[in-house]
Amino acid sequence: MGRSRTRRTGVIALLLLLGSTVAALVLYRRYHLSNGATLVGLVGGVTGLTGLWLTWAAFKADREEAAAGNLTLPAIADQLAIAVRRQWEDEAALRRLNDPYPLPVRWAPASSTLVDDWGSLVRLATSGAGWPPAAQPVAWATGPGGLGGGDAELVGLFDQVPTGRLVVLGEPGAGKTILIVRLVLGLLAEGRRASGGPVPVLVTLASWNPREQTLYQWLEQRLAADYPGLAEPAPGGIGGSRARALLDAGLILPVLDGLDEIPDPVRGATIARINDALRPGQRVVLSSRTVDYQQAISPPGRPEIRLTGATGIELRPLDVAVVADYLRGSAGGPAGVARWDPLLAAWPPPVAQALTTPLMASLARTIYNPRPGEPVLAAGRTPAELLDPTRFPTSTAVAEHLFDAFIAAAYRPHPDRAQRCPWPAADAERWLIFLARHLEHLGTPDLAWWQLSHAQPPWQRRLLTMLVAWLVAGLAFGLVFGLVFGLVFGLINGLINGLIYGFAAGLAVGLAGRLTGGVQPPRRAIRWRAPSVARLTGGLVLTVVLTVVLTVVLPTVLLGVIVIVLPFVLPFVLVFVITGVPADLAEAASSASILRLDRAAFRSLVIVIGLVVGLAVGLPFGLAGGLGVGLGFGLAVGLAGGLAVGLGQTAWGAFVLTRVWLAARGRIPFDLMAFLADAHEKRGVLRQVGAVYQFRHIELQRRLATR
Repeated sequence: MGRSRTRRTGVIALLLLLGSTVAALVLYRRYHLSNGATLVGLVGGVTGLTGLWLTWAAFKADREEAAAGNLTLPAIADQLAIAVRRQWEDEAALRRLNDPYPLPVRWAPASSTLVDDWGSLVRLATSGAGWPPAAQPVAWATGPGGLGGGDAELVGLFDQVPTGRLVVLGEPGAGKTILIVRLVLGLLAEGRRASGGPVPVLVTLASWNPREQTLYQWLEQRLAADYPGLAEPAPGGIGGSRARALLDAGLILPVLDGLDEIPDPVRGATIARINDALRPGQRVVLSSRTVDYQQAISPPGRPEIRLTGATGIELRPLDVAVVADYLRGSAGGPAGVARWDPLLAAWPPPVAQALTTPLMASLARTIYNPRPGEPVLAAGRTPAELLDPTRFPTSTAVAEHLFDAFIAAAYRPHPDRAQRCPWPAADAERWLIFLARHLEHLGTPDLAWWQLSHAQPPWQRRLLTMLVAWLVAGLAFGLVFGLVFGLVFGLINGLINGLIYGFAAGLAVGLAGRLTGGVQPPRRAIRWRAPSVARLTGGLVLTVVLTVVLTVVLPTVLLGVIVIVLPFVLPFVLVFVITGVPADLAEAASSASILRLDRAAFRSLVIVIGLVVGLAVGLPFGLAGGLGVGLGFGLAVGLAGGLAVGLGQTAWGAFVLTRVWLAARGRIPFDLMAFLADAHEKRGVLRQVGAVYQFRHIELQRRLATR
């Protein structure tokens, strides 16, 4: 609906623009006007009607979109559930979580020193005071001892917790993230979630600074970034975004992954902030490494703090027999199974200790077993190499070897052309090492393209953006100015003078205002809102009235006010043709989709800023030197200014500059987005969480960063 309406608006705008031009020509012949600038004024004046109509159309469209605020909050929650389920089903398929079958994990109740007393949970859940009536308390476990089990029982276990608040603990690589992904999918399974009920949404905690934002403020930002449709206004005129409305209505079940990925000094504050935000009846899931959680809830010299009303489970190492069956089951047949026999028969203690975590077992499968479509011997390496006690005296040495061998295995040649990697393995490894160091420097696992400029030192970033602003603005101004004036004074002469003036102006742009010096968050293209539309509509009405009166009644006076009139009219024609389209709520955002939106915002800024600046600057020159002079000078200045502002005020502009600079130095590939998508979808090196990429495990990121 939104896209077709935008197309219709664009077509009608063009038709009205054509009609206004014809009307201006008729007026020109009737009044025998000879001044070119006056003709431009007539066109602009009549075009004001186009701008007025488009202003109203955009205002009305926005109201209609909000009234698709006929979409109630429960209906929005149902659409979000579809998006979340589709997102994690796709991610599970890419991670091969069910190939050859889900790797079984086990858990036991968490230590009583880490969670609230079970009696406290029951009293809280039955206290009333905002908690929903306990419909089936008989389904609750009788105590924490009933929470042991395996992942086939995870959703049932969650139902057994009276408060629905669960802490998932475990060692590095124990499978915490995979477990909560399965929990999310289980809660969203067909027939499991009631229509209009809360939606479990998995988010990583690494990007939250609890000292600056509340939990709901941060969650609102993350939801709007990961599911762009939630950035739209809430239905019913209640104010705020859909994301905030869902949070306030208790229709989001936060699944918070990776407390240990938040800096150590603020982990305790993180738990306190979560407690402050949780309302009666609010369920929540939190995951963390056991040691880090213990330190967070018992900070030295300060009172102990726990997640209010929460119990917990702690993941256990896998059974060696389970791991052996899993590795044999994905070995590609009898020949592949035979390759594992020497190792699995001996099971050296360091190897057994390392491979009894899901992470290491999955790395070993990638390194030593064939991928789908590969012959058995394509893996090259054999598991028997792990039998060498001098190379692998400890489980740490085994883990480091598996991390180091994983990248080469992920990028080894594939017999299927469609699966072949367009980048050499050595280059891919070098680029991934650079990106891992970049993330370690930022202190986050989130690889966001709009933060790539942080990979440069600040002085280098400022110098580069200043030089690019000078170059881009200078070339744009010089070429346009030179071509226009070259028609009068000769092409070579015009280009030389244009470039001289252009680079002088470009230097001023680069030095002034730091137009391209800041790191901007991604934009979602231009979209008008009611307050600004009201002001602009008033300005347009006044503009149109003045223009029509001056054109029809006092055409000679028009020349004196054209500088005031025209700059307020023409920009609106293009503004609404390029108005952003609301995102589909049933689709999760990706890095590529966010980049496309921000790139569209860049084009919008260049066009609108360029047109406004060009008209404002060009009209006085047109009045003094003629229509050709005014148009040429205005177009040159407007294009230069629009490019400079667009590069500086969009994340895409900074990303392009940084990407070219780093790629030229061999730090990243020129087509970075294609490389990241390939690393995620075909290599399994990265995973996607909402609009950002992450290394498949934080330990892989840290290992690469140290190489």
